[in-house]
Amino acid sequence: MTMQTSASGPPPLSRRSLIKRGLLGGGILLLGGAGFLGMRSTRRGKAPPRPLSVLGEDEYAVVEALAARIIAPAKDAPPLDEVAWNVDQLLAAADPSAQKEVKQLIGLFESALAGFLFGGRITPFTRLEPDEQDQVLREWQQSRLLLRRTGFTALKTLALAGYYSFSSTWAYMKYPGPPKDFHDPSAAVWKGGGQPRPDSPGVFKAEESEGTFPEVEAATATDAGGRHAP
Repeated sequence: MTMQTSASGPPPLSRRSLIKRGLLGGGILLLGGAGFLGMRSTRRGKAPPRPLSVLGEDEYAVVEALAARIIAPAKDAPPLDEVAWNVDQLLAAADPSAQKEVKQLIGLFESALAGFLFGGRITPFTRLEPDEQDQVLREWQQSRLLLRRTGFTALKTLALAGYYSFSSTWAYMKYPGPPKDFHDPSAAVWKGGGQPRPDSPGVFKAEESEGTFPEVEAATATDAGGRHAP
């Protein structure tokens, strides 16, 4: 059975949500590429519709397989076409360290070696039958290992973000889309690093805020009992 999702959309994608407390860092992620079982091949589906920016074709295939089991659109809802490509484009806006960790996580999830160690399977995720894929997802979701539970949340977030970033899904949910005066899709990407934030809608400017807010009186009114008045 395909795992059901909420129509309210995914939480925002961020580096902090993906590697909270460093759970996706560390040597365990290297299991995805170790040994004979780690080299068992990924089953690829359709080729990406356009060149990929971050994911390799095997990683793209894993995300595509994940999305097919995590998201269950209604019959009249937009299809899952290009979800994996959208995920690739979302990752392209992340910083390189987050990209690396997500790629390692995808490799770990697909790995036959990790499947053997965690669940006694020697078959990559993409080569499992649908009901077996659902079982793997449940095992990650309910695992005693915080790494696997956090990894499941990260992969689910990526799949949902890839789907709900389609403007066609907005129309289906009667969502008007991001406010035009606040969201600028062509705005420069700011990644910090001590550099000033590029000017764009929604960036606070102290000089423009003068006179916007009323002056706060120094004394705070109190009631008869000495408590702050509402």
